[in-house]
Amino acid sequence: MGNSASCTPSLMANGAIKVLFFDGRLEAFTRPVNAAELMVEYPGNFVCDSSYLKVGHRIQGLLADEELERCKLYFLLPMELLYSVLTHEEMSSLNYKAGRAMKHAGFNHLAKIFPVFGEFCRFPSEAKRLKSQRYQKVNEAEAVRRCSKQRSWKPALETIDETP
Repeated sequence: MGNSASCTPSLMANGAIKVLFFDGRLEAFTRPVNAAELMVEYPGNFVCDSSYLKVGHRIQGLLADEELERCKLYFLLPMELLYSVLTHEEMSSLNYKAGRAMKHAGFNHLAKIFPVFGEFCRFPSEAKRLKSQRYQKVNEAEAVRRCSKQRSWKPALETIDETP
């Protein structure tokens, strides 16, 4: 009866492990997975945690025995990117691929039912960007409101007399 949590897909209810491939495919795992399993299945690639990707920093891979955590997004990237410095273009490309994959995988429809899932299913940097845009709009509106209530200030430019 009514709107219950049973209308959410089982992948999100259990907290799936999402792995985005370099070609833009997205796989969700409901069972425990470690990095070695993915690297054996897809040779020449390594697994990295999306939350550790920062422009200007080196791309760190997970250790082979590390288990992937639920409710997180991971990238499976080619080995030539391991320990390379992430550029703005590469980050934009990864962010674009992640956004498209999430949208096509059907994770974004949950935002209409449960707004919390809308924030959860976004790529971390995209969520931060959206939050900063919201805060910026609020801060701009507040600054305009504050300035309209105050009088403008002009400094008094007077000659300073010096004493010997």
